[in-house]
Amino acid sequence: MAKNGGRRPDRKMKPLILVLCEGQTEECYVNMLKQKYRIPIRIVSKIVGQKINQGLIDRYKEELKISRAENIECFLMYDADIKKIVDNLLSCEATVLLSNPCIEVWFLAHTQRVPQNEISTDQCLALLRNKENWSGYSKGSLTESQKSILWKNKSIAKNNVEDEIRDNATFSTVGVFIERLEQG
Repeated sequence: MAKNGGRRPDRKMKPLILVLCEGQTEECYVNMLKQKYRIPIRIVSKIVGQKINQGLIDRYKEELKISRAENIECFLMYDADIKKIVDNLLSCEATVLLSNPCIEVWFLAHTQRVPQNEISTDQCLALLRNKENWSGYSKGSLTESQKSILWKNKSIAKNNVEDEIRDNATFSTVGVFIERLEQG
């Protein structure tokens, strides 16, 4: 017999987040955030940007749905080094998270102000590897000390990099994702 004789209040599930990303580095970073924020995030990695279309996004969202009323937020996390891919991503109905020239510019922003002028991926990696705890960095993996830096400095990273998508400039809009995760 129920204690109150009444009905249980409906449980509200945490919203599901779907992240389609370019490669292992983005996947590793999102996995770290998933563990820290304890939010249900489904990560689909290694989808070439030119192959992403609204039908593919909708198909992944349908796979995650438990009920018709469920809303699944979708994020596309990619490097902005190829304009054709960026244009394709921006045509999709999802929040696009871009980093120019690569995701490592976002990592670099956790330790210093990022140069506003355009830099190459190799230059970005060299700047990052010159930082304490990043000398042995390789794409596709993060050490525990690197994860710690990314976690504890996430609030200052947004101030250290431009977050506006601009041609021939260094930027990252990953801060938008962090703000969304902070909301719970």
